Amino acid sequence: MPEVSGHLCFLLRYQMKRSGVGYCLLILIGFLNFGCSQNNASNERVEQIFKALKENEAKVIISFNGKEFYPAESVFKGQVTLSHQMLSLALTNQFEGKTMLSLGGEKWYAQNPIVKKVDLKDAFNASLKIGKLIDPKNMIGEGYMMTDGQIEAITFAKDQMVFKITGRVGKYSDFEQPDKYISAEGFIVYKMPAINWSNITEDEVFSSTKLDK
Repeated sequence: MPEVSGHLCFLLRYQMKRSGVGYCLLILIGFLNFGCSQNNASNERVEQIFKALKENEAKVIISFNGKEFYPAESVFKGQVTLSHQMLSLALTNQFEGKTMLSLGGEKWYAQNPIVKKVDLKDAFNASLKIGKLIDPKNMIGEGYMMTDGQIEAITFAKDQMVFKITGRVGKYSDFEQPDKYISAEGFIVYKMPAINWSNITEDEVFSSTKLDK
């Protein structure tokens, strides 16, 4: 998005010189409408995914460099552990693919919205690990760790959790080599999650966030 915004700013300045402010505003409105259309499409897809899930089922729809990592038929199950200091999510699909997400910090749940920056220097603040078997016979896997970007809880309730992923990842073997990082984006949609409560209550967590579904 920063790169697109940079191109937009250049275009606006150019058109202002040629055609005046009115034409420039038309371009800006068109750009905003395009962004709204993308958001609406994402929201509709999340809603469709949620309706197809059963209790304690999740979908991990995440793409690396535009290519989805998990098979489309993947369905995950797992558990969320909640405490004053951390949210810890662990999911496994029917092919032994695994996704682990964590958000940390004192009263992390009190943010509205819940948005955490990912930084390898502060893995406690937010982290995401993703893996799958690529050779089940020989138990050979492929795994990635999120290196930078952000994790946002766009829906956070006891019956539905949706996390938006935006940033970059690196293979476990390459996560200290920035030149090998690749782009990552997607969603984790979790319906009626199994929740393990640790030194915190349901009222404390969900009355603090107040995120609407």
